[in-house]
Amino acid sequence: MTRTMPQTKTDPLAAWVAGAAIAATKRRIPLIATRIDVNVAGGLAEVATHRTFRNDEGESIEATLTFPVPVHATLFALEARIAGRLLTAQAQARKQARETYESALDRGKAAVLHEEVLRGVHMLSVGHIPPGAEVEVTARWAMTLTQAEGKSRLRIPLTVGDVYGRSGLQDSDELVQGGAAASAELTVTCRDGAATLIGGRLEEGRATVPLDAPIDLEITGWTSQALSGRAADGRVVVLKVAPSPAGEAPLDVAVVIDRSGSMGEICAGVGKRLTKHDAIRSGLEQVARRLDAADVVDLWEFDDAPGHVGRSGPEGHRLLRLIGKLGSPRGGTEIGRAINTALAESPARDLLLVTDGKSHALDVQAIAGSGRRFSVVLVGEDSLEANVGHLASLTGGEIFVAAGSDLADTLAAAVGSLRTAVAPMAKITGALRQVSARRAGMTLTAEWQVDEAIAVEDDGRAVAAFCAGLALPALDAEAATQLAVAEGLVTHLTSLVLVDEAGAAQEGIPASRKIALPTPRTAMAMALPPAPIANLNEDAFHEAPPAFAAPAPAPKPGAAPIFVRRGREAVEPGSPRNLAEVAEQIDWDAAPHRLQHGDLSAVDPDVASEIRRAAADPAVVALARKLRLSPVALIIALLARARALASRSAARIARAVLGPRLSLALRRTAGRMGLEVDDAPPE
Repeated sequence: MTRTMPQTKTDPLAAWVAGAAIAATKRRIPLIATRIDVNVAGGLAEVATHRTFRNDEGESIEATLTFPVPVHATLFALEARIAGRLLTAQAQARKQARETYESALDRGKAAVLHEEVLRGVHMLSVGHIPPGAEVEVTARWAMTLTQAEGKSRLRIPLTVGDVYGRSGLQDSDELVQGGAAASAELTVTCRDGAATLIGGRLEEGRATVPLDAPIDLEITGWTSQALSGRAADGRVVVLKVAPSPAGEAPLDVAVVIDRSGSMGEICAGVGKRLTKHDAIRSGLEQVARRLDAADVVDLWEFDDAPGHVGRSGPEGHRLLRLIGKLGSPRGGTEIGRAINTALAESPARDLLLVTDGKSHALDVQAIAGSGRRFSVVLVGEDSLEANVGHLASLTGGEIFVAAGSDLADTLAAAVGSLRTAVAPMAKITGALRQVSARRAGMTLTAEWQVDEAIAVEDDGRAVAAFCAGLALPALDAEAATQLAVAEGLVTHLTSLVLVDEAGAAQEGIPASRKIALPTPRTAMAMALPPAPIANLNEDAFHEAPPAFAAPAPAPKPGAAPIFVRRGREAVEPGSPRNLAEVAEQIDWDAAPHRLQHGDLSAVDPDVASEIRRAAADPAVVALARKLRLSPVALIIALLARARALASRSAARIARAVLGPRLSLALRRTAGRMGLEVDDAPPE
């Protein structure tokens, strides 16, 4: 598979006109062009995403983007073209890679970091883009096709809807949607077979696709064949991908259906406008008609709370009546509570979860320890694999993603996969020899060989990297980290990072610009007639607001300062405020270099007043004089240190002003002012 990376030619004027500004500001969104190349051979797809970032501001910036990637994809390469130089990233242990990146930014050097912040959620950080400069970043991942009822498909997720619950990520790392509905140039090449763009049209393998919906491809006419690659240790690794044979064992499964409010949205932006929930009901009815006499299905549903719909025994046809009892979409997505209840009360051997996946309300590791097998069917264009996909992979289950109209086939494939016994992957010690797995209707086998007679096309990096990714779950943490570093993989243990040491150093801390994913085209689009408002459990949404809400809009230029307040209660003029609250009200990303030097000119006047009040404290003045800082700069740095765990920009300010560790005097001063800080270096 090709690895060429032609440089994108960008017309700055066209990019300015076509682009969109950050809400209510004059700042342009720094992501100005996207190109996606897909190469398919023997059931394996290699996807290269080329993103061009441009800084149209007058100061150095950091562009960050958090986005979905299929759970079973193996990301194995990262390149960047900076000022005409092509740089290649190296894999490092995750913490080390972040330290390498942050150190480069501290030194004013341009750097790029690609990391997996959650399984199925990646983050790309491009730091110190100089004013007027462009940086093109290319990331490559590999994944096998999905097989369902004789159809082979590939989904490339591009955006995600609002997600229920809290992810546990730093504010600066969260998925954010609400960005402009931009487009990308798509190129698809099949070495064997032919590709069809579902919901669109390929002209000589090319198309312009919107970024507010996934790319769904159907591949026909491909053949199972031996694919070869060159592993990092020099051996040849051979991969074979083939449709999984049908199982024959009776079903004993608890089917858990998501009926939360988001399931009332339409399933797909093209074709028949079914809601996700209606599509599930229709698909389940088709599955019910195909059950065998010995199959047992235990039907559950959940929103804020789980509910047992009923159990269909060997008579089978009773499942159709149970499907008719499923309730309408409403409320939140307490998926963890639903799964735990089904585990406790259902005797079923397996669980099949049917959902759009947009919830963080589950403990994947704890649930995986139940010993049950979980398979997942994801429904809808804005679905998210992150947590439920990880759960499936940990328990020996499979994950299937429905494009919309194919939901019945997808459900049938998922149910069929449960007719095959779980085959746990044996632990690997020593050199890699062979590994096998079942994924989304495909059986995969990788073999590492010392055989010079086996031809390797190009360097076979996609094949070798994908095979290494297959082996990672069978290794202990130390061996898995070593393999991922050697093969250049992005995993939960390792990241890819590069630093432009040859480039000129920029001054100060780069202003961080978070790029929001486009709002999914199906977001809150209900099939007609819409569900009555009374059916929605509004309290659930107020109690647990989506973690991925769009950021608060910035003030209009000239009308308000850069740093905006967020929900602060009114106080009497002149009354002292808790400085911890003040720290939460500062937008640390907007212009950190000003804050670093104690510049309050753009800060909200009330916030600035509180900072100056604290800076006038005699003990603060004395300590600032000793440290050769202005009292205001010292207070800002302490505020930044208190927010270091939530904001990377705040951590950088604290590190630049106070150093990696706090003295006893600084800790005492912070504590006296109600700021919680510790002596650990801010990341």
